[in-house]
Amino acid sequence: IVLEVCGGCGAIWGFSEVLTIRNSNTQHTWRVNACTIGFIFFIRYLLQIRDFIDHANVKNTGTKRLVQIFAAKLVLEVFGGGGAIWGFSEVLTLRNSNTQEEWRKIAATFGAIFFLRWCLQIADFVTGNDPNHKGSNKAVRLFQIFSAKLVLEVFGGGGAIWGASEALTLRVPDTQEYFRGFAQAVAIVFFGRWLIQMKNHVRDNFGADEDRIRFLRTYQIFSAKIILEVCGGAGAIWGFSEVLTLRNAETVHTWRYIALTIGSIFLIRWFMQMQDFIASVEHANSGTARL
Repeated sequence: IVLEVCGGCGAIWGFSEVLTIRNSNTQHTWRVNACTIGFIFFIRYLLQIRDFIDHANVKNTGTKRLVQIFAAKLVLEVFGGGGAIWGFSEVLTLRNSNTQEEWRKIAATFGAIFFLRWCLQIADFVTGNDPNHKGSNKAVRLFQIFSAKLVLEVFGGGGAIWGASEALTLRVPDTQEYFRGFAQAVAIVFFGRWLIQMKNHVRDNFGADEDRIRFLRTYQIFSAKIILEVCGGAGAIWGFSEVLTLRNAETVHTWRYIALTIGSIFLIRWFMQMQDFIASVEHANSGTARL
């Protein structure tokens, strides 16, 4: 109900602001739109409960089923992906009048990424391709699943409460901080749920002890690398530019873009290093198996 009902409402409310469609002149129209979508998803939620109780086995084929699945995914995962970043950045007080446009670009980028993901999912549905087939790389598949879940369910859980509370006119200046704390608490709960889901996924898909040890070793190495090398690369430019007095009030935006660019380059490098590491481990294991 948080992710799909509040999330559906919050996705429309948040993403309409990301795209600058919602402003002071269209505020009321988009409130009605967001609440309508929330109501539709609430009806869908009740039907899902009924189907669950009745053990309904819905056939996942055909045009009708494609429209049912991917119309919901468009709202919850594409608009919701951008809206999650937009809303949760405000929940954490990262987005304010000074950083509004930077966060708009970040949220729109996430929306575009999730739109491409949505298109690929439609292609898989139409062709009958199963992304979880036995030949798929388990570590890559884990990253794909849980990076999306982090945005859609953890950031989205907090953002759903934040956006829906404003759409429903529950969040006003007098209740702003209450709903900020509530949204943060919901995000913490969903983060705990995310960690448990990841643990269960590893247990179910990395059955052999060797596979599990290999995954944990990869996680240990690259969780440290993303902090030290990716965040550190951006932070090094940001911090050292201030040390050298190059960054000041007049050049702060220029150095922010430079730091983010360096961080992006190091993120791509991080992905390539992880890919090379996994390939080298698999090659070593296949060589051992042949011996």
